[in-house]
Amino acid sequence: MKKMYHYIGDDMKRIVEIAHDILQTKAKPNGVYADLTCGNGYDTCFLAGLKDVKKVYAFDIQKEALQQSAIRLQKMKLDQHCELIHDGHEHMELYIKEALSGAIFNFGYLPHGSTEITTKLETSMQAVEKALKLLEKHGILILVIYPGHDEGKKESAYFSTWVKELDSHYYATVS
Repeated sequence: MKKMYHYIGDDMKRIVEIAHDILQTKAKPNGVYADLTCGNGYDTCFLAGLKDVKKVYAFDIQKEALQQSAIRLQKMKLDQHCELIHDGHEHMELYIKEALSGAIFNFGYLPHGSTEITTKLETSMQAVEKALKLLEKHGILILVIYPGHDEGKKESAYFSTWVKELDSHYYATVS
């Protein structure tokens, strides 16, 4: 069974801490992980710091985000197992050719960046479907959604319904 966690809220710090706690608890030796909305690299660094991580893929459409993430990873000496990818998360299958132990989406816009550049429901839907297919058995997929902006409201409404419709024989979900 694959597990999906779906959080909606405005308290980013607390939600991200919960997401990291879940990923830490379910971390697997030699795990392969993906940060599908890299942003400033906090989730990427967290994943890269998991015990015995094999690989971390991190996606973002903004070069600035990837540059900030690369600096953060280097400072923390966590860059050796990371691949930073300048592409949309909806194209993950072009880069990830192995099963994922876990993945996280932290939807929205780059903190302290332009609020005009944000995740979009259309590509987010595609990416989440692809991430589910890439998860290994007992893999973890976390969606963190912020409904405080127009696109976030759309993502929140869609995924709130969508997670409830997943086949419970294959997926365990928590909202």
